[in-house]
This record gives sequence, C-alpha cells and structure tokens, in this order.
Amino acid sequence: MATAVIAQPRALYRLPIEVWTLVLLQLEPSEIVVVRNATRAMYVAGTSYLLWNALLVNYEKRSIPIALYDCKLHNHCAQVLERSLLVARRVSLAWQTHGAQPNRVVRFRAHANRITSIKMIPGCTANDYWLITGSVDGFVRVWDVHQALSQNGAMNVTPELHQDISLPEDAVPVDPATDIRRSSNAFLVAEVDTGGDVTSIDASLDRTTRTMRIAVGSYYNAAACLLYELHLDTLPHIMDLCTTLDPPEWCGTQCVSLLNDVVAVGTYTGRVYLLHWHTGERCMLEHAEPGSIAALKLLPSHMISITRLGGMYVYERFGMTQARLVAQHTVSPHPILSVSFGESCMARAGQLASGTSTDPIPLAVMCADPVGISHWVWRSTEEPTKIWHLDMPHERLIGASMGALGRCGLITTSLGGVPPVCSARAYTQGHTLCSIRPTPELTLPEWNQAPPPTPPTPPLPQGDGGSPATSQRRRARVDSFSSTSTTSSIAPAPSSRVDMLTESALDEARGLVCLASVRGAVWISDYGNSLDTM
Repeated sequence: MATAVIAQPRALYRLPIEVWTLVLLQLEPSEIVVVRNATRAMYVAGTSYLLWNALLVNYEKRSIPIALYDCKLHNHCAQVLERSLLVARRVSLAWQTHGAQPNRVVRFRAHANRITSIKMIPGCTANDYWLITGSVDGFVRVWDVHQALSQNGAMNVTPELHQDISLPEDAVPVDPATDIRRSSNAFLVAEVDTGGDVTSIDASLDRTTRTMRIAVGSYYNAAACLLYELHLDTLPHIMDLCTTLDPPEWCGTQCVSLLNDVVAVGTYTGRVYLLHWHTGERCMLEHAEPGSIAALKLLPSHMISITRLGGMYVYERFGMTQARLVAQHTVSPHPILSVSFGESCMARAGQLASGTSTDPIPLAVMCADPVGISHWVWRSTEEPTKIWHLDMPHERLIGASMGALGRCGLITTSLGGVPPVCSARAYTQGHTLCSIRPTPELTLPEWNQAPPPTPPTPPLPQGDGGSPATSQRRRARVDSFSSTSTTSSIAPAPSSRVDMLTESALDEARGLVCLASVRGAVWISDYGNSLDTM
C-alpha cells in the first residue's frame, strides 16, 4: 500500500493539510514526534549528495547519458544530479517503449524551403538551449528551444501548416518571411541571409563569453564556408561574419566540422580544406581515390572523413591546420545516405563526464545507406568496430542521428504512400529497435523487430567523383536524405500536400528530438520533460 502511494506523488501533493492533521490525530503525541523526525530524516537523506551521487555511479555503469543542467554549479550539487537523473530515467524508459510520445512537442515554420541542416547547442543552464537551422533558401536561424517549448499550445504553434494542406495548387502563397515571424518571433534569437544555399552547419558555444560560433557550408556559393559569431548577451542579436573560405575553384561544400579555431570543409570534389579562422592559415587534403565527402569530424588529435562511397579516412593532425592520412577503412559497401557522429567531449555535448572511467571516450558513428543502418565505434589506436547492423529492405531510409555518448540513436524512414508517410525508431545499444512517435504526424509501423547484427562486409572499389551539371537546368535529386544537391534554384517547390522529413537531431541525455522537413517545418519533441522536473 505504501509503495502504491509513493509511486503516485501527485496524489500526495493534492492532499490538503487538514487530511494530514486528521491522520496524525490518530496517533499519540510521542508517535507524532517519531513520524515527524522520521519524515525529516527521509527528506534529508533524499536530498543528500551521497544518495544522488551513488545513483549517478549506478547510471554511469549502465552507460546511461546524464545531462549537465548547470555547469556553473559545483558537480557536488544534489539538486543538479536529481534533475539530471530524473530526466535520464524518463528518456531511458521512453526509448524502450513502443509508441512512446513526448511530454511536449512544438511545431513551427522555420524556413520557406527545404531544411538541409540542423544543430542542437546546449548551454550552461537548464534555460539555455538553442537549435540552429539552415535551408536552401540561404537563411541560417537560431532558435531558443526553452522558449519554444514554453509556448502555450505547444502542440500547434503554427496553424498555417494545417491551412497549407487544404490550399489548392494555384493558391497565392503567403509571404514566407511574414509567415515565419508571425508564428515564431517569440523564440527566434537571430538570423542571417548567407546569400546562397546552406548545405551543412556546425556550431560550438564558448560558455565563458557566451559566444556562439557557427560554420556554414554552401554548395553553389562562391564561398565554400562562412563563419559567424553570435554574442548571446549582446542586444540586438546579430550574427557577425568573421571569415570565409574561398577556394580558387568551385568545390561544392557537402559538410563542415568546427573545433575551437579550426574549421574543416568537405567537398563534392573529394577535397578537404582545413582553415584556422584566426590566423587565416589553411591546408588542402585530397584523397587518393576521389569521392564526394559525406561527413567530417574534427577531433583534438585526429580528423575523420567519410565519403559517399563508404570509405572512412583517418587523419592525424599536427600543427594548426596540417594533417596526414594514417588509416583507411570501409564502413559501408553501399552509397552513404547520411552519417552522424557522437561526441568525444562530453562538456561540449552538455553531459556529465563519467567519473568512473579514465579511458578516452570512443567516437560513435552511425551510417545510413539504401540497405540499412550501421553503428560503428572508433578508437584512435584501433580499427573501427561494428557494434550493430540492421537491414531495412521494406522501408526507405531518410537518415539517422546518433546521440553524443553513442548509446542511443534515432532512425527516420519513409513508408511510402501519397502523401508519403514517415516513421521514427529509437535505437538503444544492446536493445531491440523500438518505434516511437515524436510528433502526431508520424506513423507507427507494424514491423518492430531487429535482426541480429551482421558481420562486416568486404570493401567495394570506389569510383571517381563527379562535377556539377553544366547544362542550364540542374538536376533535382529525389532523395529524401540530406544532400548538397537535393534542390536546385529552378527545381519546382514541393506540393503543399506533401511534407517529407529531411533532417533529425537527438540529445540523448535530455530526451530532445528535433525533426525538419521539405517544407521548412521543424518539430521539437521533449521526452525528458525537464521543464516540469523541478
């Protein structure tokens, strides 16, 4: 009976003090004192650092991601640990529950056209969290996630999206700028027009100066990469252009990676550029076998490059912008659709670093190809290890997102149909793949079983990289995954009756899921319910 009552805290909170008085009246005075002292001792024990630190150690042994909600407080703060562990427990349960829905979900129109890149940036406190979005319309926008989730009627912030579905094809469109600001001005922090398309975004936050650096890659723009600075404590919020990377010839930026003062740029032509934005020093690397670069990851001592043909190149960094190739591997025998990396620095990901292990955190890599999903782990002194693989022959993969610690992931697919139906699945290392529903628009597929891991396959020969179409009308690819050439300036806009997921991002410690679509819509889903934790 007592366990049932404790498991329902809201029932205890609702009891008025008069009811407790009647209960205590049934006891003798000495018994009342005993109860009072016992509850006081339980309260002290329940708020002690020793208790919550012991729970933290238990969670760390199980490799459960733990969010750091206030980096200004000392780590030995029971209140911070309590909040982090409560959220971690909710997220862990949701990620293993079929059909799990978030506690909150906000939807808004972030861009007028297809969103090609999103990036989540945690801050120093629970109220500091930002989402950066980039689109083929050339805009880069920074959103306040906490303010967005705090909006009244968070289930439907933009009713215009419902109206768009019922509009005829020849209807006069609403001004995109007016449509965006009318619905989301309350949590739009800053924006900038880059003057070209946006294909990739990476960002970092200096928590001392509260300055955000944003690296923006462009496929068609003459500048392969633009670097902006945003001072969050300075009003008005303006994104200042710090530097640009202008190669002597067109390269078609596919991906960017930012670490401290160095930016890495991966291109369609297979070249990788390293730029130190303070000094202007730069270096160009070229693979022996050319191929479009799908993803880059800068690490303190290494750089990882993954090509569209499934090759993984490991570079050892030296100097400010120098690097040499030290290893080459194959992570997929099929063309790569999307790649998602974990984080080697937990502070950058806004997570508590494990105090039980001194070993370096291995880098997690999740690759999606037309056949299935693979989860790899790479350590600097070893070859990459395939942790898990899943073939998905009956669905079309859109992409996959890996959490910072590499334990959890999010997989999005298209089930086909007109209009197309999308689904999402939660991945937890060592558990069966689980269908979830981060937004009401997604469908729960019947198939929910994961076959056993498959052994690595031998590498396939890689082909040469191509160049952009020279004809006046560029080809518009029909792939639903993120690509730098998915949309051209003259390609027709998607039908108002069709909205397809393009990008996803996951914060595995806070339970935040961000989804973006072809029509510029963004969903932010909160599985951790951190707003109501304290």
